[in-house]
Amino acid sequence: MHKSFFFILLLIISVFVYLWQQNTSLRFAYKISALQTEYNNIIAENDNLRLKINSMLALEKMYKIAKDKNFITADEQNIVYIE
Repeated sequence: MHKSFFFILLLIISVFVYLWQQNTSLRFAYKISALQTEYNNIIAENDNLRLKINSMLALEKMYKIAKDKNFITADEQNIVYIE
C-alpha cells in the first residue's frame, strides 16, 4: 500500500515538474521574442538617426565649403526650377 502511494505521489510530482518546466520555457521564449523585436526596432531607429545626422553633417559641410570659397546665395528670381 505504501509503495503504490509513494509511486503515485512521485508520478504526480514528476508531472507537475514537467508542466512547470514547459510553462517556464514558453514564458522565456515569449519574452525573448518580445526583446528581439524591441532590439530590432531600436536598431532600425538608430540607423535612421545615423542617416539623419550624416545628411545634416553633409549639408553643413557644403555650406562651410561654399562660405570658404566665397560662393553667394542665389536670389529667388535667379533660381530656375526644372521639372
